[in-house]
Amino acid sequence: MRSHWQATIAFVVTALCLPIACMNAQSPAEDLLRKQQTWRIDCMAKGCIAAVDILRGVSDDPPDPKDSNQYISVAVGLNRATQKPSLVMFEVDPHADQEAGIDLLFAATVPEGTGWKTVEDSVGPVHLSFTRCDAPSCKVVFGGSTPDEATLKICADWVNRMQQSAHIFLGYKRKGHFYRTAINLGLFKEAYQQLLVKTAEPAPSAPTSG
Repeated sequence: MRSHWQATIAFVVTALCLPIACMNAQSPAEDLLRKQQTWRIDCMAKGCIAAVDILRGVSDDPPDPKDSNQYISVAVGLNRATQKPSLVMFEVDPHADQEAGIDLLFAATVPEGTGWKTVEDSVGPVHLSFTRCDAPSCKVVFGGSTPDEATLKICADWVNRMQQSAHIFLGYKRKGHFYRTAINLGLFKEAYQQLLVKTAEPAPSAPTSG
């Protein structure tokens, strides 16, 4: 498993190099990354969700940006009443190998001489089985509309881990081929602060008839 990640990690160090601290403000590289990994926030009565769709990594098989199946998605939801995470979701290609699930590798970015390097989490990759696979995507879902206390703790733990890391490397298989995608968590942290603000606002009013 470890060998699957090496090319992606090297790419992140040489090309992305974020937790945005290692980039000059408004640099072309940061502008490009923000376009590629734009988080959006949607709110409803019970809370708000921050989500991002990212074209999967090259992985020795260049992706087609016109193919919606070749995007991976991450979503985090906050409950308006508690201001706590109540949803964490990862989505990949609906044709992913269902028995393989997904693997997540967390990493930090630390200074090295005049540059930076990415350091893998000592725990190594975390394997997750799919919650379900259907026409839009294969999903791993924690939480949802009415999660219990144990599930809420799992959601909070995932968000905490995302806030403490610089990157997630998400991997899945399709027809036996391993696809890797780097997710920048510096941008997630920015979005999460916006999510907290939005969730603290009054719930949107229901449309009136007539």
